[in-house]
Amino acid sequence: MIFILFGFQEMSSALKKISIDELHVGMFVVEMDISWIKSPFLLHRREIKSKNDVILLKKAGVKILTVDLDKGVVNVEKQKTINEASLVDPDCESRIETGKIKEINAELLNMSDVPLKEEINRAIMLKEKALEVFKEINILVENEQPIPVKEFDLVINDAIDSLMRNSQALLTLMHLKRHKETLFSHSFSVMSLALTLAIKNKVPENELKILGLAALLHDIGWAKLPLNLFAKAKKYSENEIKIVQQHQKIASIIIDRDKNFPGAVKHIMMNHHERIDGSGYPGGLRGSQLDQLSNILILTDYYDELVHGLADRPGLIPSESLRFLYKEAEKIKLVKSQVGQLIKLLGIYPLTSAVELTSGEKGVVIEVNRDKPLIPIVEIMYNSDGNALAKPFIINLVKDKKKRQIKRFVDFSNDNVDPQNLLIIEDIS
Repeated sequence: MIFILFGFQEMSSALKKISIDELHVGMFVVEMDISWIKSPFLLHRREIKSKNDVILLKKAGVKILTVDLDKGVVNVEKQKTINEASLVDPDCESRIETGKIKEINAELLNMSDVPLKEEINRAIMLKEKALEVFKEINILVENEQPIPVKEFDLVINDAIDSLMRNSQALLTLMHLKRHKETLFSHSFSVMSLALTLAIKNKVPENELKILGLAALLHDIGWAKLPLNLFAKAKKYSENEIKIVQQHQKIASIIIDRDKNFPGAVKHIMMNHHERIDGSGYPGGLRGSQLDQLSNILILTDYYDELVHGLADRPGLIPSESLRFLYKEAEKIKLVKSQVGQLIKLLGIYPLTSAVELTSGEKGVVIEVNRDKPLIPIVEIMYNSDGNALAKPFIINLVKDKKKRQIKRFVDFSNDNVDPQNLLIIEDIS
């Protein structure tokens, strides 16, 4: 099945685009034309409380904003009623500069101001934009030219923006079945998941950008190797293993063409196949030799490989992948606390999981309830008799009057479980 993720949303009649010169105190901003990284404020969705707020936005380069007319003060007469004392905040700029990133925490990550069905469209467009950049970079690699890392700045910044609005959108895209652009989709997905986990760990702004770039480029060496080996999904021969393990050496050669390539980014890239027990490659690094960002990339790269059957093994469903990673952590190959965070982040029933309900109906998890991650939102594809529905429907199990519950994951080893191929959600990009 080709799963058409939610239709594009029309702008609410209460939302209005304005220029920065039209912005005044009391308005409630919901979107700006700059990335969150460049914003002087922690969140784009906020009330303008002082003239200084407007000044800071102008300095940051904001030209166009979207305001919510229902939430903010838009009438000049109403504006005059605002307490004049709130119009001046001389310490605002320095306070924001030093405190913005420190405020990022799990509570912000779990915010869902923007509905998933709205954010998913932004995420799709971001992925398409990233693909165009990736193609341009591949041409430079083929011609042995330096990689202009600045080209990725906007992609990384916009990804962080999306994760702050609703982290489930990009995580939904990463779980879709892939048919093309496998290397790009892997790199983009690893970036999305790595940044999500890093934000949860309160990683500072500058390190988020380093991690994002490392995740996008970590497998760039594959551009010079046979891509049929990248997703072989079968055991490698000894000769194939030697070929595959060259991709990091090749990546090092590629990025060294740019003498200004960030050393911190290269460091993390070169570590993504290491394991904390020393069994990884190329350096056989152990424990404290691997920093936090390296371990985040190691884990998220491993997870995406497992789910999509990359390298030398067939793909696993998300829940089995998480179970596999937990066992690896018990063998001291991965950081156990980070694996635990990943499990909490994705939930017991990760997005796109195919599940059977106690009613006998079968469907796909399309959204996780923030307050009750064990009780997700499911799109029902098959009725209790096993017949495909002409019109699938969505139920929020938290609010379900019939008190349905998830009974188990769908067992795809049974050929009759999904005769219409409705439970495999595919990437349409």
